[in-house]
Amino acid sequence: MRVLMMVPDCQMIDRRVLQQGRTLVEAGYEVVLLAGFECAKAEEYDWHGVRVVRCQFDWDDTRLRAIRAKLPDNDRLKGLVNKLWMKVIVRGLSIKPYDTFVLAQGRRSRADVVHVHDLPLLKHGVILSREWGVPLVFDAHEIYYEQECLPPRVQRRLRREERRGVPRTALFSTVNEAIALHYEKLYGRKPMVLLNCADRPAAGFDAESRELLRKKAGLASDAGVVLYQGWISGERNLTTLVRAAEFLPAGSYLVMIGYGAHEADLRAIVEGKAWADKVRFLGRVEPEDILPLTAGADVGVIPYLPIDLNHELCSPNKFFEYVQSGVPVVAHDLVFFRGMKEKYGVVEVGDLSNPAGMAQAINSLAADSGTLKSMRGACARAAEELNWEVEGKKLLAAYRNLSV
Repeated sequence: MRVLMMVPDCQMIDRRVLQQGRTLVEAGYEVVLLAGFECAKAEEYDWHGVRVVRCQFDWDDTRLRAIRAKLPDNDRLKGLVNKLWMKVIVRGLSIKPYDTFVLAQGRRSRADVVHVHDLPLLKHGVILSREWGVPLVFDAHEIYYEQECLPPRVQRRLRREERRGVPRTALFSTVNEAIALHYEKLYGRKPMVLLNCADRPAAGFDAESRELLRKKAGLASDAGVVLYQGWISGERNLTTLVRAAEFLPAGSYLVMIGYGAHEADLRAIVEGKAWADKVRFLGRVEPEDILPLTAGADVGVIPYLPIDLNHELCSPNKFFEYVQSGVPVVAHDLVFFRGMKEKYGVVEVGDLSNPAGMAQAINSLAADSGTLKSMRGACARAAEELNWEVEGKKLLAAYRNLSV
């Protein structure tokens, strides 16, 4: 059976997407993954049996090209038609130039199942699944339109697309129980929960991790390490985290793994400060390399604040990577983390809304060797349940129930 999987990720592909694709391939499915349509370059490659296709949209429109082809060979006339199309006609079209490009790429890989990740591609999945008469799978990684950074006009459009698209799905899944309950209230249908769990690492993988992480960060082997990993963007409360580094004790450091435009702002904050040496930026690390580095941390931080419903109900990948790596977590007091503290004892929650409060939460845990040891043991026990092997079985069971 062939699966067309689609995700809008134009930079690093979400680990969750790759894991689902790999799990399906290992079960005998053929998977083509269209990953991003505005990538820096177009390319195709195999990843653990998944055929990954990266696309580069040129911002033209196949319909407009067809019109230009019928015009006289007059550059001025063609320029006027281009402007008229983009400024006037496109506004009234439900299928924009970007949409025609996405659909054209999708139609190159006719499949038995269309599997869409994240809301921006749901409408494209609906069209393709309807054209081919095949089941549609929709995996909502978040409540996409609840992101504070999106303009109200975009939020309204995405809500409409979700409202129209969800009833057309044969399988609807999301990342945690709180978001599933949110959708159940909206649509009277509870999505299947697939947690963002990481793979189980090989036994003994962390034997040299303390040395590995500190060497990469340029730190002494006895340095204390507070770790943040993930996308570096303005809405993630990273400014507060970086400012909290000033209050870390001597010999302790904040190490940041990841990339994003906001990194320049964070570097500007520490530049010239007496405590600038306490913050180390390691840049991008490939998903398959992240766990051995993570395992070298003393404490992992998730500083997200409830700035919108999406953040309030989040359950980020990094939490599960910390757990699999045996790293105790400090997080703001959000719904998911509160539940993980109560059930597994792997996270301490507090008020991370200001630098002093964040530093206090981090330093209190880092200084308590007994609690750290206990939480590392709790991580090891939780990792037996919170791993992708468990979640992957749920995905395969759901696929077996699809009517193809």
